[in-house]
Amino acid sequence: MQAEEIFIEKAFEALVKRGVASPSMLVPSTVTDREINAFERQFDVRLPQLFRSYLKAYCYDFSVICAPMPLDDLAHEEPMSEKGLCWIELISLPVEDPLKNLYALMESFRRISTDRELVNLRLDSVRNFVPIGEWDGPLCLDLNQADIQADQQETWQICRFDETVFDWKGAGYIDCSGAVTGEKRFPDFKTLLEIYFYGKYDRAYEQQLRAYGEELPDYRYYIQRR
Repeated sequence: MQAEEIFIEKAFEALVKRGVASPSMLVPSTVTDREINAFERQFDVRLPQLFRSYLKAYCYDFSVICAPMPLDDLAHEEPMSEKGLCWIELISLPVEDPLKNLYALMESFRRISTDRELVNLRLDSVRNFVPIGEWDGPLCLDLNQADIQADQQETWQICRFDETVFDWKGAGYIDCSGAVTGEKRFPDFKTLLEIYFYGKYDRAYEQQLRAYGEELPDYRYYIQRR
């Protein structure tokens, strides 16, 4: 197995081991390289290898998932920083036509961002953004970001766009050079999985709850099924 495939397999194993998902929720994926290549050709993008491996690992029908993370975002992940549960809607991969939601998200994002009555950008400006879920708006892979530095937020690859905001320049989603950046949320897809699947901040969050005299979390409720 490739390193990416091993990481993804262990990510799903961790999700089950933590008690967030049950084995019955996961079905071996039927997605092939050929189908992913067809997606890439249609939208003129190249998906990161780790995300390709993710698409080929398992099908599942849940989408909304939470995990503890620093409340002041990942740029402030000091050991003593306060942690809180953060919910995102990660793309679901149904057994029947598992890539249909990825196609739908991509088409919707491009339609809204290029609509003259809404965001009104040229397709070239947003071509390399691939929505992988929702966080009160599209949560995207920014494929323009290749040299990712965890300590330099401007290089981060995963960003979001508020679904109620169409003035992207006013919202700070476009930098001074005119490049679309979105609101940076995670360095890359690996980091997202470390938090939401591996439970990177679980122990710190439990320690925080104990210190406050609060109940420990029931991990079974960290996932909501459609």
